[in-house]
Amino acid sequence: MFFLTSGAGRLHAIDYQKGHIMSGAPASRAPSAKSLKIDAIRFMAALWVMLYHFGPPPFKAFFPAPLAGVGGALWSGSVLLFAGPAAVIVFFVISGYCIHNAYHRDATLRPINYFASRYVRIGLPLLVVAALCQPLGNAGNLLESVLWSLYCEIVYYTIYPLLRSRFRYVGEMIVGVALAAAAMVWYRHTHTQLVCAHCVYENYGVAGTAFLYLPGWLLGCLVAEMHRTALDGRSSYRASALTAGIARGLAVVSGGLAKHLAAARVAIVAAGSLTFVLASTSHIKPAFLPFIGPDITLPVFQFVVAGWIAAETATQGRSAFWRYAGALGAWSYSLYLCHKLALAILGATGYPQGQTLAWLATVAVALATSYAFYCAVERPSHRLAHRLRKFVAKVPTRPAVD
Repeated sequence: MFFLTSGAGRLHAIDYQKGHIMSGAPASRAPSAKSLKIDAIRFMAALWVMLYHFGPPPFKAFFPAPLAGVGGALWSGSVLLFAGPAAVIVFFVISGYCIHNAYHRDATLRPINYFASRYVRIGLPLLVVAALCQPLGNAGNLLESVLWSLYCEIVYYTIYPLLRSRFRYVGEMIVGVALAAAAMVWYRHTHTQLVCAHCVYENYGVAGTAFLYLPGWLLGCLVAEMHRTALDGRSSYRASALTAGIARGLAVVSGGLAKHLAAARVAIVAAGSLTFVLASTSHIKPAFLPFIGPDITLPVFQFVVAGWIAAETATQGRSAFWRYAGALGAWSYSLYLCHKLALAILGATGYPQGQTLAWLATVAVALATSYAFYCAVERPSHRLAHRLRKFVAKVPTRPAVD
């Protein structure tokens, strides 16, 4: 028997024995539909991707010539710190958590409502950005660097209804997909010619990439099931023995990490950076580290992220930081989708003189463009998607027969 802390501060027993996930007394208040922590983490992950694409601040320009080495060291360390692909893995785990958290309560999932709402939510902003890219020269090419993850998200949204109907066997899905993905990577490395040694999407395509990262997405779903079961006070959630075992392991890991969250956050950033460093071929990489591609490190990293997300969502963020960062998280998708438009906009209008001003202008334009896009496109799309999810066609009633 393990215990998780709910958003209301109550302890709920979760018993994974005999293939059931049991919950204790109901929470003293209903939890919010969205966790501030999850929104905050989404925003920080989007910011991480932006800094990965833009590069860190030009620290060399901040120091006089005698201290140029210090600026160079700071810049090199920052380059290794912001691992964009690792941040996308965080997005995938959170995506699974959010989707299952939103839909697992529904006794039945209406396919038309579900698919319409999901595709509008992610697809309408994407179509608008694609249209905006047309008059901006190379903006279409810039958008390609973020499209691969959105393709994976669409795959996950599409198969979720099928997975949901067999969710008691999600443990078997996680293990089976992870083993099959490992076999796929082994075969790709030993029997075919890699297109790019440090790439994933280019080597495996949409289907292969989505398959490679599916275990992390499913683990996010399982974390949502564990926490919502406890908070809802349901009597039980029936699960296979393997699913219950994985949930039991997640509960142990999250319980341990929840006591040392600050250290866990540092460790997750360091682990993400390591996946980037190992796949690097630049002079910045230490010579003693071997080359290991992201198709090996990132599938392992997704399991680490799942344990961390389980710990973060087991505790409620009450500080001002989480409130403000959570509010920023509302437009994290816009930031992820639109940040590279800043490069196209400044390329057309001209960059300010000087490295520092050019970098600051790029970041400022990216943030401003992303927030404007959120207000004009993403937020209305989100509201429309919510209405489509809840929409029920009115059926005319038959007149009473005398």
